[in-house]
Amino acid sequence: MSLRVVLVQLPIPPLGPEPVTGNVPLAAGYLKYYAQYVHRVPADIEILPPSLADRAGDAAILRAIIERQPDIVGFSCYVWNAERSLWLAQRIKELRPQTRIVVGGPEATSDNAWFLNHPAVDWAVLGEGEETFAELLATLADFPRLLSHPAEAPDIPGTWNRHRSRFGPPRPQLRSLDAVGRVYLDGMIDPRWHNTLLLESIRGCIFHCSFCFYPKSFDRLTYMSREVILENLRLAERCGVAEVFLLDPTLNQRRDFEDFLHTLREGNPRGRFTYSGELRAEGIRPELAQLMRSAGFVEVELGLQSVGRTAQDLMHRRVNLPAFERGVQALMDAGIHVRVDLIIGLPGDTAETVRKGIAYLTSSGLYHEPQVFRLSVLPGTEFRRRSTELGLEFQPRPPYHVLSTPTLKAEEIQQLMAEAEQAFNTDFDPLPIANDELSSERVNQGGSVWRIDLDEPSPAPSSDTVDIAHTLWITAREFADRSAAIVPWVRRVLGDNPHTSLWVVLDVTGADSLPATEDIFRIMDALHEQPPTYWDWHLALHPKPGRLGAKRIVIYSARRLKGRLARWRRSIEQVADIVENTQVPQKAV
Repeated sequence: MSLRVVLVQLPIPPLGPEPVTGNVPLAAGYLKYYAQYVHRVPADIEILPPSLADRAGDAAILRAIIERQPDIVGFSCYVWNAERSLWLAQRIKELRPQTRIVVGGPEATSDNAWFLNHPAVDWAVLGEGEETFAELLATLADFPRLLSHPAEAPDIPGTWNRHRSRFGPPRPQLRSLDAVGRVYLDGMIDPRWHNTLLLESIRGCIFHCSFCFYPKSFDRLTYMSREVILENLRLAERCGVAEVFLLDPTLNQRRDFEDFLHTLREGNPRGRFTYSGELRAEGIRPELAQLMRSAGFVEVELGLQSVGRTAQDLMHRRVNLPAFERGVQALMDAGIHVRVDLIIGLPGDTAETVRKGIAYLTSSGLYHEPQVFRLSVLPGTEFRRRSTELGLEFQPRPPYHVLSTPTLKAEEIQQLMAEAEQAFNTDFDPLPIANDELSSERVNQGGSVWRIDLDEPSPAPSSDTVDIAHTLWITAREFADRSAAIVPWVRRVLGDNPHTSLWVVLDVTGADSLPATEDIFRIMDALHEQPPTYWDWHLALHPKPGRLGAKRIVIYSARRLKGRLARWRRSIEQVADIVENTQVPQKAV
């Protein structure tokens, strides 16, 4: 039997009207390549194209999958798309019960029960997935009866079978990344889709950081050969991509790091693209930094995480600060943009040690761009396994943010995030359109828009015209007491697209009355009738909660509102933003 398979990787949803970038379906490409070219499985495997995966809302993606009438749908699941993937899987089951759902990615771990036991899941692929997925497909192709009777399927290494509540035996690692290193070269993925080529030249990590999922799946390092690396780099040059992003965890963990840099320089002789990646600053000498720059590196990410000794010990990541400083300075002197990470909420850290870390960075100036994260207690990590022992309270759903530790109360973590934002003079999770740029035309550039005149009702468009970022731009002569006319539009969008980032813009420019406080709160209630999404969980702990979020109400006016509305402003400012376009002064309303 030849199977029809659709592979889906959903993007990080935008916070508002903004194009999605960076959602390269590399894992799906690996799976397709290995199944078709290495294992020779009789299957028609399609990767859902970026034109759909990166832009479409839930209803449009659901329709596209159902139209393909697949036997199997595979979802690559990460913290940002796990719940959306499972929502789609559930709807697929309702519309096409015979379709089997296979999930994989970092969310598919043996300790992530809520995910593995979701009723829409048939199989999960744990850890390195290429050979496991290919063997699963081959088994189903050889014995198609198992599609209807998955509980009778054998225990395939590296899988979880929900119908049997059983894990298969462990799966050995691939011997070489050359087995999947031709996904771009043989056309599984086009690097021009995202103007980026993702290159995984090594798989595995010699470090065992307690907060990181990555190394738990691998017991050794697996490499891509120099020849295949160079073939990929030559393709990047021919395709004219802007960037080659190196996925290797800790680039300079490899003993042949200097030789590897020479290979990267050889593969980019005319400097047609740039490199970026993640490494440890310790061990970076000036000559290595200069070699990186000559190869084409323009940006690196470094993990400081914490200066607290207890936190460093618990996360198994000691930092030699003098060596860190020498490495960062060498990179900066070479003209490479340095991003440095700090994590707030690590076990063992206190408010004092977190503040020391913030002060250390701000006073030293050893960064171009700081990245401050609240700890995520990820499935498959040591911190998750030891969470009870370490006293970690965390969210039950992605992104699994830590809520408190024995040495950091919830309000302290919140305060420290706010202090970090102020110390580094930045906004965490900024909105994609600044208030002074917001306009009816601007929201068109990053998503779908429904323009609604409450005084001239029109039929609602189809829900599958909603993108992953959607705006309801609403006008009316009178806005007071009109929530009953607005709420159905909100429900129309979110009922079929619950994971869409929705902005409700009430354009009061030409209105004779403003929406009442009660109207705003009724609209907000409608926005949150659906179960919480990734951004709802994430932004619930934002230093400035309430107004920021993927569901947003904006009171917009192209003219100044009267100052006497101060009481009204105060009554709604926790749930809505008031935006007055002051670019062109006009008469107040």
